Amino acid sequence: MPVLTLSPAARVIDLPTGRLDITVEDAAWVLDDLCDFAARENPRRGFLVVSRVLGRHIPVAPQVMRRSVHDLAARIPADLPGPVMVVGLAETAICLGQTIHEELRLATGRSDIHFIHSTRQQLGIAQIAHPLLCRFEEPHSHASAHLIYRPDLPAPRALVIVDDEISTGTTLCNLAEALVAAWPGVEAIVVAALTDWSVGRSWQVRMPRPAQVAALLSGRLAWTQGEAAALGDTATFDTAAASLGRMATHRNFGRLGLDAPVATLPVTPLPAVEGPLRIVGTGEFTYLPFRLAERMAAAGHDVVVQATSRSPARVAAAMKTRLRFADNYATGVPNYLYNADPADPRTTWIAHETGADTIDPALVAALDATLIGWDA
Repeated sequence: MPVLTLSPAARVIDLPTGRLDITVEDAAWVLDDLCDFAARENPRRGFLVVSRVLGRHIPVAPQVMRRSVHDLAARIPADLPGPVMVVGLAETAICLGQTIHEELRLATGRSDIHFIHSTRQQLGIAQIAHPLLCRFEEPHSHASAHLIYRPDLPAPRALVIVDDEISTGTTLCNLAEALVAAWPGVEAIVVAALTDWSVGRSWQVRMPRPAQVAALLSGRLAWTQGEAAALGDTATFDTAAASLGRMATHRNFGRLGLDAPVATLPVTPLPAVEGPLRIVGTGEFTYLPFRLAERMAAAGHDVVVQATSRSPARVAAAMKTRLRFADNYATGVPNYLYNADPADPRTTWIAHETGADTIDPALVAALDATLIGWDA
């Protein structure tokens, strides 16, 4: 990936789909330790900020994931009015949000910090579906519709909205408006992100309540569109309906709200492992695979974490390899796994909540993987 460094804080990154001009203004973590960049097959936004600490597109040790979340959570005020609701955005920031929830409770000793995440899954059969709290849109996403279910928890007075990165702030404003309409007693909002590229955009003034940002790095990002992204992988994403799946049976790992962290072990017995291990989360199911990876690392294993994704990116820049396969949530939307080279000798476990028969056999075969299930 051609990178032109203009100064220690400024870079120009040329991608097949256009050019990124980046300026870092404040950083608790070094840019290259936090993220890389890639080209997206998306005419609405042709670039992707690829986190090195999220455990999604790039394999990462769980110890690094934990350290980054610990440092981010430490930047969130401990005295927010309670109850506090931590809200993780699907699919990318679910594990991040859930781990922040865990870290905040550990750091503060408070029991009034709760968690929920948005989802693109319709829960239950249509006639007796779970009641929704709200719905909002993520305009630049291939799967723009998000659902948040009504939790059986006290209405919050403060929100901690968690995403992996902030660009324009539009999605965050959309979500905050929807949440405050449902919970008018909210008094304060914190947006927590690994990287904040929205400096100077003033999107916080559009938030329905006073809002502040907690991030490990903040700066400016300007995108100049180059060639149009190919429509081959985006044609099926034109309608929000096409992006929603349905889970007739469901275990609540966060979609219906949690009043305390969960650490549920898989129902599948864990096989013996010799040598390095890769644990792959699937779609929205990422927090418990991360916790399993921490457990394996504590037992002395060399383990990395990553996860499947809906976002179609080009094999270039941060994306060294790409596997494409069917979505285990049965939405009909193609899924991808990046930087998991089948030639890599790591043993692979694919973690899922949807049943072994939902995992595309082509993915299992490509990685010679073992399926590890949390399904009922």
